[in-house]
Amino acid sequence: MAPLPPRTVLVVDDEEIVRTLVSRALRTAGYRVEEATHGLAGLAVLESGSVPIDLVVCDLVMPALNGRDLARWITLHYPGLPILFISGYPLPYLEAHDLHDPTIPLLRKPFLPSRLLESVEEALAMVGGLKSTVEEPRTKGHRGLLSPPFVSFRSGRDPD
Repeated sequence: MAPLPPRTVLVVDDEEIVRTLVSRALRTAGYRVEEATHGLAGLAVLESGSVPIDLVVCDLVMPALNGRDLARWITLHYPGLPILFISGYPLPYLEAHDLHDPTIPLLRKPFLPSRLLESVEEALAMVGGLKSTVEEPRTKGHRGLLSPPFVSFRSGRDPD
């Protein structure tokens, strides 16, 4: 039996360092990766149809089109396409700004590459089913993929 072709993940994050590190971890694990610098760019990648996307890994707080609104668009136009949210913002902030969708898994920054890969596999495995998860950082005492001082998770931009 021939091996399955690699899965393609669309990484949507407005912070270049985060996008680069997430993409690098996914490529190292054998995934194909497409990158988008914000929600509208992610929407353009999906609309182009030039690359079939198997999963969208998406930041929640971004300019122009936030991750929640991108996910709403994906749900309408590509039902069944799995989404994994990533965010360094506290859950109460995300809920207060209508950015949290409890039906889409949320991986909290900072996270280790191993936890990112576990979350990606879990999101790919739940196609067609809904799962409510909020993954808290598991990096206490560790220097993870997105651990300070490498990334500032709160860039000062407010989604409103």
